Amino acid sequence: MKTSTISHIAHALPAKVLSYEELAARFGEREVASIAKMSGIRNRRVVAPGQCASDLAIAAAKRLFDHAKIDPATLDAIVFCSQTPDYRIPATAAHLQAVLGLPEKCCAFDINQACPSFIYGMNVAHSMVVAGTAGRVLLINADALTTLVNPRDRGLATLHGDGAAATIVHAIDSEKGGVEFFEFGNSGSDYDRLIVPAGASKLKSSAETAVEKADESGSWRSQNDIFMDGAAIFHFAVHKVKGFLQDVLKKRNLLAADYDMVLFHQANKTLVDLLYKGIQVPPEKRFYYMENVGNLSGASVPSVLAEAWREGKIKPGSRTLLCSFGGGLSWGAFSIKWPADADAAVPGDVYVAAPEAAK
Repeated sequence: MKTSTISHIAHALPAKVLSYEELAARFGEREVASIAKMSGIRNRRVVAPGQCASDLAIAAAKRLFDHAKIDPATLDAIVFCSQTPDYRIPATAAHLQAVLGLPEKCCAFDINQACPSFIYGMNVAHSMVVAGTAGRVLLINADALTTLVNPRDRGLATLHGDGAAATIVHAIDSEKGGVEFFEFGNSGSDYDRLIVPAGASKLKSSAETAVEKADESGSWRSQNDIFMDGAAIFHFAVHKVKGFLQDVLKKRNLLAADYDMVLFHQANKTLVDLLYKGIQVPPEKRFYYMENVGNLSGASVPSVLAEAWREGKIKPGSRTLLCSFGGGLSWGAFSIKWPADADAAVPGDVYVAAPEAAK
């Protein structure tokens, strides 16, 4: 039987840093110190003015091609997952196909998905290669969510960063390893707990939607900015996602201890620690990648995977469980056993300069 696996993965970050000190000057030392203690995030990598998620995506993909000696002409599809595409129309994947030198015969499309976009994108790429409609798929997850965050929104400006990851997915005989299963969930009744109210067909951007107002916590935003009900999202992740993972493991007679590494969306350290505790993941099988990059949204899970590979926490023949959750409200998980010859990680971070600095 066929399944899919990841042959290579690389990630890229913007060069610009939004530091603890800058936010402390903006919001107050005591407030920012409290948030940093809870979140485990001290500094964030953020796009500069004029920089898009696609700029980070291109850097990650080129890094992957160069390191793995991959000829873009041999790829059959490009799937771009993002909440911050370059345009409403056309799909950013169409532009990336040309810029990255993929052949015209390839399939190119976007997936508009939140933080679980790597899990969703992997499922799509997996389905394509197992069905035989593609030999190798380039999956790119990239978000520049800070472009949607009001700089006076204390709850979000202190958490979010930007980033991208590029992944090559291809088919493999299941006895050699590869993806073992996917599981998903969605609670659409809570769609407005994490939302940008204006800017699309439901409510077009206007002078009225651009008016900024303060909420009861003192954070400012307009309807053009992203809104997150932090308490609701935290409660959802701790209870819904924990229960989901417990059910997933029970369904397959598995324990978290059966995995060599368990990786979560790097939303904030307090939340991730509660999930680790909730499914009884031993300390040596935990991994974090948020302190100096922030919550990378859809690029979070592939980036933490790349970092865990790079630091030797994941090895050929080992088994990894990955889980993410976010807007929708949506969640998902997948399990992969790495082939004995796996060498997926591309070493080293890539820091992408702003367009004007790159000239």
